[in-house]
Amino acid sequence: MAKKKTSNKVPLPILIIIYAVLLYAIYNSISTLALAIWGDSVMGTVDFYSSRLENRRAEQNRSRTVFKSYWFVAKGKEYRGYVAYSSDEAKPSLAEGQTRSERIRYLSVFPYFNKPAMLSDFDEMGEGAIIYHILAPIGCLFLLRLVIRTAETGKRRNKQRGNLPQNP
Repeated sequence: MAKKKTSNKVPLPILIIIYAVLLYAIYNSISTLALAIWGDSVMGTVDFYSSRLENRRAEQNRSRTVFKSYWFVAKGKEYRGYVAYSSDEAKPSLAEGQTRSERIRYLSVFPYFNKPAMLSDFDEMGEGAIIYHILAPIGCLFLLRLVIRTAETGKRRNKQRGNLPQNP
């Protein structure tokens, strides 16, 4: 009975998903740091707020998932934003037509990059979040390089196996 040939090659869709997730994590951390360093603040309006309890026994700041939709005006133009994050924040949900004011940080050169100040201001984030957003891009770049190397190694092995002489 013939043995099945096993391939050490990582499927392309899996590689694309891994690359996309790592690149998004890098983008998210770098944009948060950019907003914290170079961002401007403005009072915005939260027009949708919902808080969903996920786990009563979760660790600190992980028991609820918060969803917010907001808008703000910068340079005479209105910009909208939406965020979802984990927190222990349990404010009452907004009814239809209700609003709430909140500080929003945005990049003055490109206001489409924006987040609520509590997620992108060094004073409000906390030390753990600052350290995380500094180290996350470095770790993701390391993992990205590791995945690229693994994919290249698999290609080289397959080429080497193809060049071996066949037994008669």
